[in-house]
Amino acid sequence: MNAALERELDLAEAADLARNGDYATAITVLERSSADDPARLDLLARVYAQSGDLDKADEAWAEVLQIRPGDSAAEAGRRVIAKVRSGRLRRRPIRRYLLAAGAVVLIGAAATAGVLTIRPTPAVTTAKPDDGLKQELDRLHSAESSNAKTRQDHRAELEKLARRLTKPGVTAKAEEDAVAITFEKGLFNPNATTPNQQGREALDQWAEVLKGQPVAVTVIGHGVPVAGGPASGGSTVSLTRAASAARILAEASGLPLTTFAISSADQSTSVHADPEANRTVTLQVRPT
Repeated sequence: MNAALERELDLAEAADLARNGDYATAITVLERSSADDPARLDLLARVYAQSGDLDKADEAWAEVLQIRPGDSAAEAGRRVIAKVRSGRLRRRPIRRYLLAAGAVVLIGAAATAGVLTIRPTPAVTTAKPDDGLKQELDRLHSAESSNAKTRQDHRAELEKLARRLTKPGVTAKAEEDAVAITFEKGLFNPNATTPNQQGREALDQWAEVLKGQPVAVTVIGHGVPVAGGPASGGSTVSLTRAASAARILAEASGLPLTTFAISSADQSTSVHADPEANRTVTLQVRPT
């Protein structure tokens, strides 16, 4: 499982636990995730606040602001905590403010004076969730679950596409948003911008797997750095190689030429250590 998907699943799990009042387990799940993730820290702050631990909630929101200065939710949460601590907020105004700010804390009213005080909670425990937090966590849980499911489905689609695009002499690998295609052998002779016979055959044979596929393809030309030439920024030779390969792939696959975009790799990007094999193109194939 990749890191982004694991993060989404942790947030969804923690939101679900907190929504059901199991704050201790929710905090355990959140603390095992990436320390510098603002979304994780924001949810952690809200779970701490709801459990009554305003000090740790304030610390978590402060961390959010270190990573993402000006974050409105974190600033709002810290303002609310400051007002609760000072006793300047009464129950109704606090409740409305917290819900609007997306940060909910448990508060209690003094029995006789009607002045708000913080419920002493020395340790995080399982408790009945506040209605306001439940609504907020329901929203977050739904969003995180939907995002995680979307990422899972997209990853599965890319892996399925990679299997369809694999042929002898060609490696297909599902990456974050596309399938990367690498030819094992070089396709061009030195300084040439059209494939050699072996390269033309490799492109023609691989293009068979593209027939009828609903995809968009970026063709990236590669080359070997030339002494005295530009050290970065791509090259005309590499870009022309990409254009030549795109025309061959369009013709052999029957897909319109508009299916193919072209680009030049930076001179520092090497597909293979062998210069001969690095006179090639790579592809990024995305489902449409």
